Amino acid sequence: MTTSCDGNDNDNDNEVFPMPLMNPQSLPWRRLMSAAAFTLTLGAGLAATPGAVTAAETLTYATNTAPNGLRGAAEKGFLDALNEVSGGEIEVVPYWGASVMQGDEILGGVSNGVADMGYININYYPNRLLLNGAFQLFPAGPENYADIMSVYHAVYDRVPELSEEFARQGQHIIYIYPYLPYAGVFREPVTSFDDFRGKRVRASSQWMLNLLGDLGATPVSVPWSDTYQSLQSGAIDGVFTNYDSLNRTGMDEVAPNILTSRRLWLAVPMILTINQRKWDAMSEEMRGWFEQAAAQAEKTFGEYYANEFDRIVEVQKEAGYTVTAASADDIEKFVSLPAVETNRQSWIQSAEDAGAEDPARIIEEMKTIIDDGSAAGDS
Repeated sequence: MTTSCDGNDNDNDNEVFPMPLMNPQSLPWRRLMSAAAFTLTLGAGLAATPGAVTAAETLTYATNTAPNGLRGAAEKGFLDALNEVSGGEIEVVPYWGASVMQGDEILGGVSNGVADMGYININYYPNRLLLNGAFQLFPAGPENYADIMSVYHAVYDRVPELSEEFARQGQHIIYIYPYLPYAGVFREPVTSFDDFRGKRVRASSQWMLNLLGDLGATPVSVPWSDTYQSLQSGAIDGVFTNYDSLNRTGMDEVAPNILTSRRLWLAVPMILTINQRKWDAMSEEMRGWFEQAAAQAEKTFGEYYANEFDRIVEVQKEAGYTVTAASADDIEKFVSLPAVETNRQSWIQSAEDAGAEDPARIIEEMKTIIDDGSAAGDS
């Protein structure tokens, strides 16, 4: 089954290790060397310009998204904030749109120092980031941005095993942001989860596919790059993933029956990391700038995020699409599916087999934090 998250250029049936990046003949390596040569040339030109200001630290950043849309707004917002709070002392050279590494290569690329910083999608690495993948085991979560971010921060503060897992990959977390919650687009009318029965529905993770199976749907694993065509041709009947990706890719154009669900968050946070050796070599002042930038970007992106769900609903309705919000009863039915507990037990067994110490405790701690965060939004 595919285990990667949507909204990216590629899904992966298996974990892909990034060693080909170090092969001078590989395409990603050639891309990086070309980009680096351009950067060095540009830097030399700027240095020769009278009055040019040279940053104290220049870092490279690799991501597989463009600098627009929801993901672009989050990532560019952080990079801009870092430049601002450091007074230009930290300059980041971003490589957007998988120009030097595909999404599933970035974890290894940052670890190896191919890029200093990078965007990490936890779902791309079901083995190397197994513990962080536990977020996927909680289908319901907070609805508003502030509570989502509060949950993320609390989990990483109170479950140190998750940050330690990144440390074992040679990197340090510097920024976190969320996707919009789950939604579904369908070729035929769908107004509740009961209507999933008998339909071929594509999702990205094994855990969500298991939940769809409990609804009576036929779970389908299709690479993200092939999903639009599969939906358009009728090879699949619907797609269930984060709302922003469905709209951004135009899947709602060919499947204009939309079921939204604010409570069914896409729980896995999107992560920005920095190479641990780079981080350790920085002064306390520089590290402080990263923390200030994260706080500033979190606030700015929150304003964008708060309006994006309603904006998409309005755009879809204006286009003549049918948009239905899942009822409270529907949501309760979904979060009570037998596969929710089955998924957790399966994950615990996998974590134990991988040598994790007391993974059941990790699940219980995360459940407490997520439940508290969800309740805060209801009060």
